[in-house]
Amino acid sequence: MLTTSSKSLLVVIGLLCVLSASACAKPTNAVDTLSQEKQASRPSPSQDGSTNVDAMSDVEVDAWLRSQTSDNKIALTVSTTNIRVEYADTPQKRQLGLMFRRELCENCGMLFKFDSPRIGSIWMKNTFIPLDLAYIDEQGNIVDIEQLQPHDLNPVGSSAKVLYALEMNKGWFAKQDIRVGDKVTLLP
Repeated sequence: MLTTSSKSLLVVIGLLCVLSASACAKPTNAVDTLSQEKQASRPSPSQDGSTNVDAMSDVEVDAWLRSQTSDNKIALTVSTTNIRVEYADTPQKRQLGLMFRRELCENCGMLFKFDSPRIGSIWMKNTFIPLDLAYIDEQGNIVDIEQLQPHDLNPVGSSAKVLYALEMNKGWFAKQDIRVGDKVTLLP
């Protein structure tokens, strides 16, 4: 049984899904094997207007994401490459991240801003897309570039205190010849 505060948190998380969904996300109707096994037992969105994406089937999440559009993007320069990425600047947006997405466009990604410099830690719960992760310090220097595997629940930490993390499609940093030590500018 969910408490009122739990329901409120789920509503907030649902609203944050709205903010993180973008034109870059192109959800599909494909459902992975694990989700097919659980799909019949997962409830739909509640009738009270709250949205609990963890309780939805993948098909329901895909449909819901398609119905929510928002351009919460910022421009960045990574080394000499200009990009526009989604911006996860709140704890709720950071928690949701790129969960439930099925693909990203070639130069799409998400920038996470932590509350203060810290040893970063990111995992791939409910994340279907293989990603590259760059941890970035307060001065905009890339301190780590890591590869992340879909659904891996092992946290991937930074080697130093960072203020930002940038997730892009797997192989994106290598294709752009971006390495540890390169600079990211126009950070918020």
